[in-house]
Amino acid sequence: MNKYSIVSDDKSILGESPIWDEFYQRIYWVDIESKCLHAWSFLDNKKLEWNFDNRISAISLTNNNDELICAFDNFFAFYNVNTHHITRLKNQISLPANVRFNDGKTDGYGRFWCGTMSESNPSKADGSIYMVDEKLEIHKIFDNIYISNSLTFSTDNKYIYYADTFKKKIYRTNLSKDILNIKASEIFVDNTSLKGFPDGSTVDLNGYLWNAEWNGGQVICYDLNGDIINRIKTPMSRPTCCAFGGPNMNVLFITSALEKKADRSNLSGQTISINTDKVGNYSNRFVGN
Repeated sequence: MNKYSIVSDDKSILGESPIWDEFYQRIYWVDIESKCLHAWSFLDNKKLEWNFDNRISAISLTNNNDELICAFDNFFAFYNVNTHHITRLKNQISLPANVRFNDGKTDGYGRFWCGTMSESNPSKADGSIYMVDEKLEIHKIFDNIYISNSLTFSTDNKYIYYADTFKKKIYRTNLSKDILNIKASEIFVDNTSLKGFPDGSTVDLNGYLWNAEWNGGQVICYDLNGDIINRIKTPMSRPTCCAFGGPNMNVLFITSALEKKADRSNLSGQTISINTDKVGNYSNRFVGN
């Protein structure tokens, strides 16, 4: 197992959406079920926390350093981390009953993407993937997904990656500024042979995909052909997502979910960091207003 450090003592029920902010030199992540946004500042070695009335599922940096775009359980909003002000987007979508937003990121064109999943019946394909453009208009891009996850984009901004966790498959399709040119998805990785399920992902400077394996206790690195080239074992069995960060962008941050039978000595639910010999990309920033 790789040598790791614990980012903070907080244990998330469902940690997700780690994002490195190079301006503030901090790592953000959310705890969906605790309705909480966390951050750890590397400048002053300080833990930060923001609490909400609604569950917060996914976040992205924006072109305003103080503001995040967020997918809460069933709506999109901007959140100012300094004023604590929430501004809901005027345009919203009506999600089906018992469906919530799950995983999301911003592409190289500055558009925020977020997928959904069914909470009442995860074995029913009620999930979709939506995109918020620079005019704050919302578009449904993909549907018939069981549990949408792993949204991320290639380094050259040519491809979208996403997973259907229930199917144990990671997909790839072309990325275009014109959504009408986005074609049908192809299977990038079929990991039905693995113990766990594909959860959140990130991409490094080489374009390799790093995917957290829920119930698999590892983060797997795939090359451009979808072949496994590296495995990082984690001290928790339910890693949920990963992101590169740190001053040199070579630290891999990994969030996780709390296991039902976990005891105090178990690291499930904690966010850890691992120094690597790889370098990641800065997070894309949402450019709408």
